Formats: sequence, C-alpha cells, structure tokens
Amino acid sequence: MLSVMRLGRYIAMEILVVLTVFGLGGVGIVRGGSGAVAHFWALQRGIDDARAPRRFPLTEVPSANIRTEPSGTFLGMSDELLLARVVDQPVVATKLNRGGSSISFRLEFADGSRAAFKPAQTNLQSIPRKEVAAYRINRLLGLNAVPPAIPRSLTRDELLANLHPESRPMVPRILAETIFDRAGRTVGMAQYWIPKIVDSGLDSIEGQTRSSAWLTIGNDIRPTDREMAAQVSNLVVFDFITDNPDRYSGGNMKMSPDGDKLYFMDNTMAFYLRPDGSENTRKNLLRSQRFSRSLYEKLDRLTPSAIRSSISESGLDPEVVLTAAETRAVVARQQFVKRHIDGLIAHHGEPLVLLFP
Repeated sequence: MLSVMRLGRYIAMEILVVLTVFGLGGVGIVRGGSGAVAHFWALQRGIDDARAPRRFPLTEVPSANIRTEPSGTFLGMSDELLLARVVDQPVVATKLNRGGSSISFRLEFADGSRAAFKPAQTNLQSIPRKEVAAYRINRLLGLNAVPPAIPRSLTRDELLANLHPESRPMVPRILAETIFDRAGRTVGMAQYWIPKIVDSGLDSIEGQTRSSAWLTIGNDIRPTDREMAAQVSNLVVFDFITDNPDRYSGGNMKMSPDGDKLYFMDNTMAFYLRPDGSENTRKNLLRSQRFSRSLYEKLDRLTPSAIRSSISESGLDPEVVLTAAETRAVVARQQFVKRHIDGLIAHHGEPLVLLFP
C-alpha cells in the first residue's frame, strides 16, 4: 500500500510539474533548447527513503584475460566525437521506433550518422534525462557499455518534416504524447545509434539460469563464455547502482552480432530513491558471487561531487540530469555493493570473488 501511495504522489507531482512549467511558458535557450522543457527533466524528486541500507548474511579458477576498452570510448570511437555528432549535426530524416510504450525516434544526420532520440513526453515510465545519467555513471565506473547520450532540443518541424512514410500514421500520437513548449520545441535525450544489435537471450529463463551459474562460485565457466560472464557481472552491479528494475522485462539485453559485447541500453526507468535497490536488482546482486576487480576498485569513484562533476563536463546542470536525492541514493547503493563484495571476499577469499579483471 505504501508503494502504491508513493507511486500516486510521484505521478501527481510529475503532472503538476508539467502543467506548471508549460503554463508559465518561459523560454530560455540552452544549447539551442527550451528552458521550460529542460526543466521538465527535473522530475521524480519525491521523498527520500530514510531507511539505511540493510546488511544481509552471506550464506578455483584463475582470472581470465577479458578484453577491455578504455573508458571514454564506445566501439573504438571517442565519446567526445560521438556526442558532438548527436548534439550538433542537422537532422535530415526521422523515424518513430517501433515497440515499447514510449515515444522514441531514430534520427539521421547530414554526415550519415544516426542517434536515438527520446523527447520529453507524457509517458512517465520513460524519463529521457535518466539515460544521460546512466551514461555518465557508466563511465565513472570505468565501463563503456552505455552509448554516449546528451540532451538535445528539436523543433516540431525537425521531427515531422522528414518523417519516414511508415511513421506518418503515428503523427497524432507523436503530437499528443511529445511535450513541446510554446515555441514548438522539445528537449530530449540524443544517444549514439548502435549500427547493429541482436538479442542476447540472456533475459530468457534459460539465459538467466546460465548467467546465474556463471556468477556462482564453484561452477566452471567455459573459456568461450568467460568474457560474456564478466560483462553480465558488470551489468548486475550497474543495474543495482542505477536501480534499473526493467532489465529482464523482455528485449532489454542486446549485444553485438558477433556476441562479443553486451550493451547496457534502455535506462530511462532507473534512478529511484531506494538505498537498497528494487527487489529485482537486489536479488540479482545478492545471488552473484563473482565480480570484476577493476569495477570493484572503481566503486569509490561514485561520490556526490564526482557525479556532479561528470555531468557538468558537458555544460549540463547536474541537478537537472540527476537530482540530489537520486545522487544520494546512487551513493548508498554503491556502498551496498561494496559491503556485499567485501563480505564475499571475507568468506571465500579474493581470488574466487574478484574473478574477472
């Protein structure tokens, strides 16, 4: 009942913010965008959960040489290059992405590159700013599994003038659910478009059983599975820290066609205020016993000042991308992860727990 009441307060609050902001109709240009719509991103402030993170009782193989990529790059390209493309390139074509309950576009730019774009919208289960926050947290942890993401503003004409013919029947829905200010501009999240992705199958029952075995001490991991096992372990930690309960809802575990790289996509339902995470993310973390040494050593990077600084690097207002309450919850969950891993190390020994590089 308490969770239902909180959800009701949350939805009422978000609607109130939208009505208030757009009723005022103030327009301030930031990176070509509307201050009114950008303010819409400052949502889900809610009430802090005062509960302290709980401590849980904690009920072989040498480390593998997992291939790594320097943080600050994605698919071998610098984040800065990809961000410059998705935020500055002129849009020449748009297409509404199929599937899902939220509004999401594929943008094509004049230089031939592409981006996913989620505008400010009435679908409160999809809050674009959270993808930007997830990207920044991912890099702070030394990972490169979230495609670079940054706020971008677009006009109604930019979205609709060159809309793909297949998407034109959806114009009424686009206009009804996308939030534009009085100048006809929306602010959303632009994210580098991965050229080719396939389902990993790891969110199926069989896939979850297999990956759970990978992360359990005492089970063998085939050499061909070792790299993917390390990435799944990182994803478990990342999803708990960002509190993303939507990972296993279906279709949210994509990878490269060659099966080498797991992408941590679709993070717009994350960053709730629970210091001990959601039931699903906590369950996945607590049943995992094998982790990356590098990720473990970087957990302490997640401090409030470091998170704010990382977001500020692109000239963004940290409080707009991730609220102070959400930041505190991230830090609390990071500390929860560290306690869990430290407990495992005390019980099983470091070599068995920090199995991956």
